[in-house]
Amino acid sequence: MIQRKDVPVNDEYTIAVVTEEMADNRWAVVATIKHRTPSGEQATDLPVIDQRFRTQQEAEQAGITQAQDWLTHNVSHVA
Repeated sequence: MIQRKDVPVNDEYTIAVVTEEMADNRWAVVATIKHRTPSGEQATDLPVIDQRFRTQQEAEQAGITQAQDWLTHNVSHVA
């Protein structure tokens, strides 16, 4: 099972999180930062977390936390 979720950060940034249930019933996650401008949207894929999680919610939260950390360190006006 794959689940997708967009988490708005502000008017310019959104965190996109995709979780997937693996064959061993544990969950994987990947996160992307979406930056909207008047001329389009830029997507920044974050490094894949190789850790697996017991629940979909734990995986989703790990992806959101990873993306929030990335924003804090790379986009000063979002922090």
